[in-house]
Amino acid sequence: MDRKSIFLALFIFIIIIFSLYFTLEENPIAPPEPPVENEELPEEELEDVNFSIFNNQQNQELKLETEQLKNFKDEQRMELRPLEAEVYSSSSDQLLYTLSGDFAVYYSNDQYLEIRGNVLIESDRYQIEAEELDYYLNRNYLEGRGSVKITGSEFNSRAASFNSDLDLRNLKLKGDNGQAAVDFGELSED
Repeated sequence: MDRKSIFLALFIFIIIIFSLYFTLEENPIAPPEPPVENEELPEEELEDVNFSIFNNQQNQELKLETEQLKNFKDEQRMELRPLEAEVYSSSSDQLLYTLSGDFAVYYSNDQYLEIRGNVLIESDRYQIEAEELDYYLNRNYLEGRGSVKITGSEFNSRAASFNSDLDLRNLKLKGDNGQAAVDFGELSED
């Protein structure tokens, strides 16, 4: 072989080696990821679900409606997307208020409902908007946080957070500078 042929073969060999090196460098061959064994999967996934939760301590019934429900029976937890709820007095069947939010989790063992994203509470007295709401059925307590806006027939207010009993009669607003309380149980109706 002459020198030109050896030089040409060596040049082609170097080009092939560089192209393989840069090809593997950009797209390295990785083994497929093994499936996750402990991935949390719901036992049930349901669509367009309506169900009720009875709060015997406070004499209330929550009628919940959701487009998508994931039920994790082992954890006694249900995920609801989105949530719309109506809260009724069990004794008089009167609608007390409505709740809605983008996402909710109900923990049945703890009787606790956690609502997140665009939370809206509407009653005959006022309307409350917040980013988050924690609803404790067994403690007669609810608490909301994040850009709280409360609107009534004759007032508007903003706060960092609020809390109340489940009848929405003892409303407390909290801001950076302190706290204000409104007791709707003491107000007389005209």
